[in-house]
Amino acid sequence: MIKTSRFPIECLHRIRRFLILAGIFLSCYLIAPTAHADYPDRVISGIIPFGVGGPSDIISRLVATGMSKELGRPIVMLNKPGAGGNIGMGMVASSKPDGYTLLFCSIATTQNPAVFRNMPYDPLKDLMAVAMFGESPTLIGVSATKVQATSLAEFIDLVKKNPGKFNIAGAGGQRMTMEKFMMQFGLNLEVINFRSAGDAATALMGGEVDLLLNNATTLTNGAQNGKIRLLAVAGNQRTKAFPNLPTTREAGFPEYTDFAYVGLYVNAGTPADIVVKLYDATRKALISPEVQQRFQALDYVTSQMNQQQSDAFYRSEIARWKEVAKKANIPPVD
Repeated sequence: MIKTSRFPIECLHRIRRFLILAGIFLSCYLIAPTAHADYPDRVISGIIPFGVGGPSDIISRLVATGMSKELGRPIVMLNKPGAGGNIGMGMVASSKPDGYTLLFCSIATTQNPAVFRNMPYDPLKDLMAVAMFGESPTLIGVSATKVQATSLAEFIDLVKKNPGKFNIAGAGGQRMTMEKFMMQFGLNLEVINFRSAGDAATALMGGEVDLLLNNATTLTNGAQNGKIRLLAVAGNQRTKAFPNLPTTREAGFPEYTDFAYVGLYVNAGTPADIVVKLYDATRKALISPEVQQRFQALDYVTSQMNQQQSDAFYRSEIARWKEVAKKANIPPVD
């Protein structure tokens, strides 16, 4: 009798088991990097931590519209003002890190940690910057009905000769911008706080406040209708919107410049592949003709930073503003 060897059969079983296991491992390897390939599969919430009408609101809604087209899902924008922007920022910082709750915010994200003693979240641990949309220079505007000064030098002289008489409109989370201005020129102005830059601009046009530091997004309408008088632009060059407006250097104060920016942030625990998708959607929105045209009209310069650079900028700006507060001996608020 001829005996049949079991070796070939055992080999076939082993090979079969190996192929099955190899297939499982390969599937896991291929699936892992695209674990969130279906993102987004529902509506996304965009939180603006200030009221309607300010730079954060106007710029953010413009960019979010372009992002929605790229992502294939609507981004529903929600204004959540309060506590200088901390309420809205805290909502995103404590949200589920799944990319469905986004923060669209101004310079307040980096200034507030230098201002508030008790933050409702840890700025360095709980938030991550996805992209910076761009920046615009600060315009110095006064009430055309209340303030007689027609130049920055005249206004500074007027305030110094009349201590306690003039005030400045605080727009959302803009405390450090105001402190920097007052420290630079040795002024003491009463701060009148508003929920948004739009509300502050309305008050300036109505003669309720004397001074507002903001950008063309906020001040253009009032300047065009004659209710706001612009004194200077705190940038390195004149603006396209107001070519006759002198820079602070031309006005005799070369040491004073100031810029504001708006960006996109998420909960710091958001998966990397979702962050990449959000950055790519933002980038495509920013270079679209529609956004570029509006940015140019608002004297807004598009940022060229990638995601990693944006997050590094966010963190470095927090440190910079804390140093400014320390040097100026600015007491924190609760």
